[in-house]
This record gives sequence, structure tokens and C-alpha cells, in this order.
Amino acid sequence: MSDQQLGTEPPAPAAQLAGAQQETAVSDYTESVVPLSARRSNFRMLLTFGSMQLVFGAVLVGYDARFQGMTLGRLIVAMAIAAAAMTVYCLGSANVGAVVGQTHAVTTRSIFGTLGSALVSLLLVIDGMGFYLFTVLLVITLGQALIGTLPAVALITAVLAFVMIINNYFGFTGLQRFAQFVAVPIIVVWGLYATIKSFTSVSAHQLAAVPHTAAPASFFLVVGAMVGLSTWGNEPDIFRYSKPGRASWWNFPTLVIPYVLGAFLFPIMGYMIATLSGQPSFAPSIKYFASFTLFGLSALMMIVLLVNQWAVQDGNLYIAINGAQNLLSRIPRWRRQYTVVGLGLVAAGLTYILPSLTKTFNIVTGIGAVTVPVASTIMAMDVFVLPRLLGLRRPLYRVATWPELAFANWPAIIALLAGTAVGVFTCGLVPGTAGFGKTYIGFPALQAWATGAAVYLILVAVISVVTKKPQARELLGYAAIKEQPSASTAG
Repeated sequence: MSDQQLGTEPPAPAAQLAGAQQETAVSDYTESVVPLSARRSNFRMLLTFGSMQLVFGAVLVGYDARFQGMTLGRLIVAMAIAAAAMTVYCLGSANVGAVVGQTHAVTTRSIFGTLGSALVSLLLVIDGMGFYLFTVLLVITLGQALIGTLPAVALITAVLAFVMIINNYFGFTGLQRFAQFVAVPIIVVWGLYATIKSFTSVSAHQLAAVPHTAAPASFFLVVGAMVGLSTWGNEPDIFRYSKPGRASWWNFPTLVIPYVLGAFLFPIMGYMIATLSGQPSFAPSIKYFASFTLFGLSALMMIVLLVNQWAVQDGNLYIAINGAQNLLSRIPRWRRQYTVVGLGLVAAGLTYILPSLTKTFNIVTGIGAVTVPVASTIMAMDVFVLPRLLGLRRPLYRVATWPELAFANWPAIIALLAGTAVGVFTCGLVPGTAGFGKTYIGFPALQAWATGAAVYLILVAVISVVTKKPQARELLGYAAIKEQPSASTAG
């Protein structure tokens, strides 16, 4: 398969190419296709994605489910559904990045047009910063539960929000090295040890004595909590560094292993420890985790959790940075490092107005699951489904400049709004309504993704039937990029 087929630029003079590669390497290839020479092995991608999925929040999902009246059997089924749904979704989303080689944000330029790209980029910033701030608050809460009351806690929270930008300052390389050599090994060893110990310590009688509650959590509420925590939406940002081709598209282990550990095994481990502890309150439960899994060493538990959550923060900020960088790319000589530092300062300021930990979690996981992932699903439909069903193949072999863009791909924008509206309404996130914070209908994330995909395919099919191909491309907001003469960008 040629470089053109894989989505890289045509050959350039050696000196020009060397200079361009040096410049784009500094900016993390934000404005260009990641070249084949910079692509990573599937094992390294596995470690990076694993650092985003093996999180302590997944343990707490299972822990809380126990005290919300859910049996272990129902939790196992719920987590299996969550992991399966996320794997199917991620096969499309991640491979948009692997095939196109561009960030999520700049890919939206060619697919959504100027208006749609700005909208999706704004959602990336909101989602990324929301999860980033939640994780800062979680780290501080964990610290107070394990160590005790912290002095000047507001200042410490703000400083932590800024300090956690450090790995992102060095781009994808900084994220990957931290995940590969620090975060994943520590959390995997801790998680496997805790799981084995919990299964060998609990009795059948203890498992059967499920706590009764006046308002037990619904089955799909627990499924949705896991999906909201583990579905990032910006998978193309990470997997644009993976190698394209059939081996990448069907590389299930890279996606499945992190989901099996993070979205299936970790929640079950949390449930087992909850059974043993009998402590529904947050602070005593964290202390029990330290006592049960790390011999009562609260400081060691804090180090493990800090390393884990720091790796999560890398991914959270990466979402926001790439979205903001796309919005700010029109400013002459604007560099990625300015965006990193700027968002760090914004995060530090916003820590002073954060709501409670539980409220922040419910909001960010709900919004995160039904906004950007809908856009990613639409992108997967455009890149992989439309060429096969309707012969509409969008040129994506390079990053489109802003002057080359159409104003909007209206079917994509309508589909994004429709899917988001369904998701936001069914998970009770519409402010000012009676169901705000109370309504939860079905499986909101899956309903949002399916709505976005279905609406987009139907609208594009109608356009392709009633108009000629050149007119259809105009209505679908094709960028003014010439098609490559020999190959499809979708491989």
C-alpha cells in the first residue's frame, strides 16, 4: 500500500520535508497528518489506551453499585453490556484516526465544514475540561480521605490543576512515556492483586446479603455511568498514531484488553471490596481500600491513585487542547504550547467554582457520553460506510485549510444535534425541566450514537438519490481538496 493510500502527503524536497517534520513534531502534528515514521506499534497504543481506561473511577462504579442494591450477577451483565457497546463504538472512532492520521478536531473540518468543525471543537474543549476539573477534584478528595484535612485546599487544588499539564506540554510523546513506564504497570499490578485478594476473601453469604435501599439504581443507570466514564469521544486523537491497514482495523486486543480490565474487571473488583468493607461512605471506603489492598499504607495508596489519575488527566487535557488548537489555529504563529499553558491557567481558575464531586461526576459523564461520541460516530459513518453504500468518498489525505472548507455539512450538523438532543433528554440533562437530574430513560449514550448515525445516513441517502453527484458533494460540504487519482483515503 502506498503512502498516498495511507493518507500521507505527496513527496516533497528533502530539505523542505525535514523542516516541515521538525516543525510539526513540536506541535504534535496538530496541523498535519502523522507520518508513517511517527506511528507507534499496537503494543504501545495498548499501553496508552490502557492508561485511559484502567481508572479508579471504574472501581468506584462497582463499589457504589453494591450499596445501590445491585447484585453481583446484574453488575457482571451490566459491565459486559457497557464494555461490548464501547468496543463496537471504538472500532469506528479509533480507526478514523488510524486511517486518516489527523486529530479529531482537524478531521471535522473536512467532514463537518467550518461551522460544524467549530461546534465539535467547542464540545471537545467543554468535555475535556469538564473531566479534567472533575479529576482534579477527585484527587483532592482522595487525598483528604487518605491523609486528612489539607491546608489551603483551594490553593492546592488550583496548583494541581496547573501542574498536571506537564505531560501534555511535550505532546503525544509525553503522554505515552508516562503511560508506558509508570501509570499502566502500577495500576495493573495493584488491580490484579486487589481482584485476586477480594475474590479469595469474600464468602457466598456476604455476596448474597445485598444492602437494601429505598431507591435502588436502575440497571442501565449503572451501565450508563460506566460508559460515560470510559467513552472519551476523541479516540482519533490517540489512534492517529497507530499504524493504518487491516491489522489496525481488526486489532481487537488494543481496544478489548483495556475495556475488559477497566470497564469489566475493575468494577467487579470494586463490588467485591464493597461487600467486604460494608462502608458506603466515601472517606471510610477509601481508607478500607488502602487497608485491604496496600496493607493500610495510606501514603502508598495516595501515590498509586495520583499516578493513575495523572495519566487520566493526560487524556482529558489532550481532548481540550486539540479542540482549542483547532479553534485558535487561524491566529498567525499560534503554537500548541500556548494552548496547553492557557488551558492550565483556565483550569486552575475554574477550580474555585466547582460543584460537589458527585454532581460534577454526573454532569461530565452524562455530557461526555452523548456529545463528542455522536460526532465521532458520524465521522466513522462518513469515512467507512458512505463510500461502500453510496460511493461518496471524501478526500481526507491531508488537513484542509480554513479557506478550503465549505461553510457546513448540514446533514452532519443536523445529525449531531439530533443525537445529542436524544442523549441529553433521556439522561436528564436539560436544565429547567422537571426531569433535570432525575430522568434516565433506556441507554442514553447508545440511543444518542444510534440516532446520530441513522439521521446522517438517511439524510445523505436522500441527497444522493435526488441530486447528482457534484450537487450531492456540494450539499455535503466537501472541502475544496482534489481527490487523489489512485486511491481512497479510507483504505
